[in-house]
Amino acid sequence: MELGLGTIVYELAGIPLERQAALIASHGVRYADVLAFGEYNPALCPAWQQERAAGEFRRHGIVASSVVTCAEGNIGSPDAQERAFALDQLKSAGRLVKRLGGKQVLIGKGCGNVDFYLSREEATGNAAGVIAEFCEWCSGEGLLVAMELEPEALHVLNSVDAMADMLERVGCANLYANVDIGHLNILREPPESLEKLKGRMIHMHISDNCGLAHTNSVIGEGNADIRAYIDAAISLGIDETARSAGDIAVAGIEVGEPGEHIADSDLRVLKSVGNARLRAPALRGGL
Repeated sequence: MELGLGTIVYELAGIPLERQAALIASHGVRYADVLAFGEYNPALCPAWQQERAAGEFRRHGIVASSVVTCAEGNIGSPDAQERAFALDQLKSAGRLVKRLGGKQVLIGKGCGNVDFYLSREEATGNAAGVIAEFCEWCSGEGLLVAMELEPEALHVLNSVDAMADMLERVGCANLYANVDIGHLNILREPPESLEKLKGRMIHMHISDNCGLAHTNSVIGEGNADIRAYIDAAISLGIDETARSAGDIAVAGIEVGEPGEHIADSDLRVLKSVGNARLRAPALRGGL
């Protein structure tokens, strides 16, 4: 599995995507998990601006390991228009990742949430419909789809069991699981729980926290057992799963929480890359 870096740490510093490639490369990282939501959402930029960013990625040898998209709206909503609006945003993220040399779109926000006056089963069914439709579109584009669970109670995917259920419910060949270490740390889902996702894991997020709050702390400042999760995913064949799908398994460092302003982005990256390599020596990576 290769080491990657999430661009969230630079977005929250106000640095646009086209300037991020050089910064990522300066830390000896080749793969970037591109954040595609918020004020600097590159998936909503004009095509010429995306192409300029893609040119910088190529110039510095950076490949988009995924585009992490948290579409505005709720894909678990009972409102068909809200779900359709979110689906259009997912497709925009898919077009972006292709421009940046990647083939994986990661659906964030726990793949929807349970609204007022809506049962969990209904929200899950609504989200599954959007995910299935998006997977079909991605199949035609040569793209893969990964899902990310969140540790809060009202997300549709808020446990490893819920992730495994959604994979089976949707049943699309190009649908896979992302594993976020910090999220599992909060949920007290041990590395052994990843056995339930064997053969379906394709991507990881290296995030850290104290086990009580979703902080995306500098790697090494929390108590997440990063090595144990990385080793478990590798032993369960994450590299082989990605390879069989025509992709490369990447564990992208995720530092920074939406809503904060980061003034020391490069310092946080320097500490996090060093600590990730120290704690998970099985990771490959480097320019």
